[in-house]
Amino acid sequence: MTVVARIEGMVEKRFLMDKLNLVITDNEASLMLARADRQNRDLNQSIRQEQDVAYQESLRADQEKVRRKKEEHERQEKEQEEERNKIIEEELHRENIARLKVELSEQVPDEPTADSVDCIRIMLKLPDGTRLERKFLRNQSLKYLYYYVFCHEKAPDDFQIVTNFPRRTLQCQPTDEVPEPPTFSEAKLGKSEMLFVHDNTA
Repeated sequence: MTVVARIEGMVEKRFLMDKLNLVITDNEASLMLARADRQNRDLNQSIRQEQDVAYQESLRADQEKVRRKKEEHERQEKEQEEERNKIIEEELHRENIARLKVELSEQVPDEPTADSVDCIRIMLKLPDGTRLERKFLRNQSLKYLYYYVFCHEKAPDDFQIVTNFPRRTLQCQPTDEVPEPPTFSEAKLGKSEMLFVHDNTA
């Protein structure tokens, strides 16, 4: 702040007014310049504030883009990793199935001859229409029927074997609860049976 005039002591009202008017007139240019300077500073400050706001908004937008790009990259990497793991799991599953088929095929007993008295003739229809025929002894476990079908190249890996009429599912797959399924005789199958292989994944 600058002192532009000084009036001391008791003065008359008119003298005071004249003095003030004179001071204002003498300093009007300086006052206008000061006002213009202050307005300019206010304008510059306002512009800087607007620029700061715009910069912060731009910065937040850029940061949001970076965040989204990072999330998308991480999502793609996760999907690719899951896909790789899925492929590995499927390959391991196929290898395990192939190995199991070799092991179980060796456990299937030899087919009895046609003149065997206590044999049963089984005809099977696979999901793709393939027909199979195999003889078993009536006192043999149904698990050998399951092994025989499981080891066939055209059979599904997960299946059930069902009778035609009356329709029922044969409990022929060994499980932890029933490691030894019933025999053909215990399953009350006739001397010749037509059975159907149902794909559990279809």
